[in-house]
Amino acid sequence: MYNVLNICVIFFFLCLTSQAQVLRDSKGQDFWLAIPSNDHIAGLTNDPAIVAVFVATTQATQVQVDARRRDGTVDKYAVQVPAGVVWEFRFSADLYELRGATTIGSFGQDDERPNPASIHVTATSDVTVYAVMRDDNTSDAWLVLPTDALSTSYIISSYESDASGTNAYPSQFVIVATEDSTDISIDLSVDRSSRADGSRRTVTLNKGESYLLQARVSPGRTHDDLTGTRIRSTKPIVAISAHKRAQVPVLSGIASRDCLVEQMPGTDTWGKQVLVPPLAPSSTNPPFNVDDVSVCRIVAQRDSTIVTVNGSTPWRIDAAKYWDVPLDRALNIVATQPILVTIIDRSANRSNNSNSKPGDPSLIVVPPYEQFLDVYRVVTIEPRISGNAFYTAHHITCLAPNSAIATLRVNGVPPSQIIPIPGSLFSYTTYNVNVGNHLATCNEPFGIIVYGYGPAESYGYTGGMAFQRLFEPSLRLRTTDARGLAGSIDTVAVVVDSIDNVENLILSGIRNVRCDVSFDASIFVPTNQDSLSINGTLLTTHMRYMFDTLHIGDTIGIICGVHTLGMTTASKAHIDTAMWSTSSGLPIPVRSYAIHGDIETLGICEESQDKRLFDPTAKKRVRLMFYDVLGRKFDSSAENLPVGVYYER
Repeated sequence: MYNVLNICVIFFFLCLTSQAQVLRDSKGQDFWLAIPSNDHIAGLTNDPAIVAVFVATTQATQVQVDARRRDGTVDKYAVQVPAGVVWEFRFSADLYELRGATTIGSFGQDDERPNPASIHVTATSDVTVYAVMRDDNTSDAWLVLPTDALSTSYIISSYESDASGTNAYPSQFVIVATEDSTDISIDLSVDRSSRADGSRRTVTLNKGESYLLQARVSPGRTHDDLTGTRIRSTKPIVAISAHKRAQVPVLSGIASRDCLVEQMPGTDTWGKQVLVPPLAPSSTNPPFNVDDVSVCRIVAQRDSTIVTVNGSTPWRIDAAKYWDVPLDRALNIVATQPILVTIIDRSANRSNNSNSKPGDPSLIVVPPYEQFLDVYRVVTIEPRISGNAFYTAHHITCLAPNSAIATLRVNGVPPSQIIPIPGSLFSYTTYNVNVGNHLATCNEPFGIIVYGYGPAESYGYTGGMAFQRLFEPSLRLRTTDARGLAGSIDTVAVVVDSIDNVENLILSGIRNVRCDVSFDASIFVPTNQDSLSINGTLLTTHMRYMFDTLHIGDTIGIICGVHTLGMTTASKAHIDTAMWSTSSGLPIPVRSYAIHGDIETLGICEESQDKRLFDPTAKKRVRLMFYDVLGRKFDSSAENLPVGVYYER
């Protein structure tokens, strides 16, 4: 009598191990930048408008700069930079700066078209790079992010456009591609730009190409703001938020203005708690009125983000929308979803008198406390070429845990005044420093911003931060079942079973996965023999899958094979590992879970001697024969058969 074995199907979950995440921070060996449009007026000196690139080192390194002009000409510089210094490279704004709109109703020569202008900095060891746009009465600085800290998803934080007479001062941003054939989609926060109506733009850029987009400043509509514009790309890009010359806040027709520049962090690096210090006040520059204060702008990544500031009544912000809070005191900002926080310093002069009061607008990204580091090398700037120094005050403000702020040092000097931030476990302190290179350290991670003032002039930037992907995507993979008679052809597929947060997955920049699946090859023999490893009868197949997007139900790998008579009747198809990476191969941590499927050879019968029979319909034994694992018949003698697994019936 034959006993048919019934195999019970059992699913179980396994949390897969993923590769360790390498720290992404503001130090690196490869950097890209481009120069947004600035407003150039008759200044106080005959100095030409310049762009300065500062490279800060911790050890001696070879620095290479390839600067491409607007006409495509490449200027190359190579310098051996000593350890512990900041090396400055200067470039003419006329040759490298993208040209935008200058008057109401106009658009610029470089608006919304691929342009060769960009600057590429490489080094043989880790460095930090800062950039400065400099002209009299219109300057700003920014932290240049290394290529390995870039993202494929950004939301712009700028400020509203403005006009004075016939002059246009648009909100704007610049994109730079770091790889060829980078497809970029742009969803504007407004329904038009300087070039065209409509909110959607698409462009393909090659490595080193830049793309300037400006808001339209037209009669009767002068205050469009590109804050909230979404940018997505198929490969990592640079996104630099800017403003040609902002009045902050917009209160009157008579006000000093200044350009704004800051490189945007990718949305996958945003945090949920941000501590914002007030900027060092000037006793010689009192506010024009109660509304004349610097602005803290909070941008939400997702809908229904609930934000509290210093324990205030919660405020709801939807995706790509923002909330401006007066920066007249320290702020403790807590959100239920990731947010981006920037400081926009106020205009300093609001009268017909000469522009002599210190300060003016600048744009500073405030790092969330999750992205603090424990050491920074920063630079306070004075790029005027001739005459007296233009900047009269330089400040470094640090935020550190109360438990460690006493260990804070800037150039070896402890803090002189420590000010607690209400409702938090952090305090801040401000150092007044000279122009030059500064080293800041602390026993625990802390935040840092750098800024300075001159007559109707300022600069400000993030001194550094980590760019870790804070909210890892999580998903579940599943191997499909494969059941069939011995000799039948079948497939085992690896599919996406569920995704916990599609937005997190999109923002992560994942474009590749390598998946390892193992099973008992004695009952299922693969026909695709690539990327296999075998240990006894346990076979592991290594599958790679490239994609632009990933959805539930997508198949990321297929194993074709043949059911056989083997060492057992059933085996689990284990997903052993899933290794995720960007298009350029940078690893991305993902919480991956697995549902293991079943491989089963059906129709297996056994006699009392526990001998498996290939043909379950056989009624009687005619003579003793031997079969291999594919069911092929051999002679009745087992002698002289090749090495293998055989069964008799």
